[in-house]
Amino acid sequence: MHPYCRHLRELDLLDLSALLDRLDGANFRKVSEWFFSGDLARFHHVMHTTRGSGATRLDFKQILFDVGDLIIQRAPMLEAISEPAGSDILSRALPVWAPRLSHLQELDMWDCITLEDEAVRDCLHTHCAKLCDLKIYVATGNKSDHHLAWFISGMSHNVLRSFYNVSTLSIGAETCLALNSHGRSLKTLKLELEEEGLLALGLVQTCTQLQTLHLVSSPSRPSTDLKATQPDVYLDIVGWLKHCSDLTEVSIRGLVSAPDLLLPVLLNEKVKLTSLEVSGSGASMSVVKDHRDFDKALGTQSDLQSLSLRVDPDSVTRDDVEALLDSLCRLTNLRELHLCRISDYFTNEHIKLLAQHLIRLETLHIGSYGITDAVWKALGCLKHLKYITFAGLTAFSADGIQGFIERLGAGNSGLTLSIDMADPDTMLSEESQDGVRAALASKVDDPNMPEFGESDLD
Repeated sequence: MHPYCRHLRELDLLDLSALLDRLDGANFRKVSEWFFSGDLARFHHVMHTTRGSGATRLDFKQILFDVGDLIIQRAPMLEAISEPAGSDILSRALPVWAPRLSHLQELDMWDCITLEDEAVRDCLHTHCAKLCDLKIYVATGNKSDHHLAWFISGMSHNVLRSFYNVSTLSIGAETCLALNSHGRSLKTLKLELEEEGLLALGLVQTCTQLQTLHLVSSPSRPSTDLKATQPDVYLDIVGWLKHCSDLTEVSIRGLVSAPDLLLPVLLNEKVKLTSLEVSGSGASMSVVKDHRDFDKALGTQSDLQSLSLRVDPDSVTRDDVEALLDSLCRLTNLRELHLCRISDYFTNEHIKLLAQHLIRLETLHIGSYGITDAVWKALGCLKHLKYITFAGLTAFSADGIQGFIERLGAGNSGLTLSIDMADPDTMLSEESQDGVRAALASKVDDPNMPEFGESDLD
């Protein structure tokens, strides 16, 4: 083992797992003798398959354990460990490794079922007092909420800095209450929640030092309109969020109540958001006409650099569009703007107005219908623009796009242009598309050629 291993800070077993998966393919026998030779011979572990006939395959878990064990013996300063998907290695390894992980700060755990083992929990509590960042991907056990809460509450209080679950872990009241024991330290909270978890979210009352909050409602069923059907829960969550004055990054996806929950955040004069996402689909998509106050309040967050909105424009009025546009034009620090569905009724004039006010834009993704060459002159003045996507129906000409390209400057180097859905009556010919690609590549030295939607290529 290389002597510099003692300075290693992160043990990421994901790449090793991917390599083993490749070696275990059809051609494995041709290279196994070569690969597992010399110093690597000690890691050559195989197991019999269920197919019989003496067939064998690599014993991934044993190899990962042995490699990890050797590294941990030689890396006393290790601060982060990542567990490969489906390996379940940590349930076996942590009781062995934990006594040598006194500097561990970040733990990416694949399955929450590992925490059902009291020995694992005790080892982490006893030997890994600096652990402050916890990420968990799945839960295959039946009592994940209980055991996760047991682990979190058993840590030294106010040390957990971030908690992130990538898919639903059946988080409920117990975990939400346990998070309160880290109310003064927790800065990042990213949760994917089923209905039980959403209804328990109002219990996280002391976690008011958050800077980053991501909430995702499980797509397994439409989200509940908390304000209409669970007013007590709604008020509890709003009451909590009102006191989260340090928030800078907020993302809520798949929750129809998102605009109602975020309104007091937007109106909090102490909150200075730099990133905001509100996104839904199907029955979990909020509707513009039901949240006019939210659209107006957007304009108060002048520090925003990234804004993403996917909201249903059903029955939107001209006044609704004008109010939204007025708020967007006030966000002069925006670098990224993603508008999906909510911009369906935007016209050429609306897009031109955005370009005139949002001069720092680097990314623009917009869905609208009937957009023409009239927008290119204004968009050509965006000297920092790197990515532009038209997701709605457009009617562009080759000359119009060429004129836009001519206006680009050094700040647009590497610009990527995507036109997803061209009007069949005005779509560019193959020859015109090739001309646009060549012009853009020449102007901005762009290895990423402009993309045209399927309708352009017919």
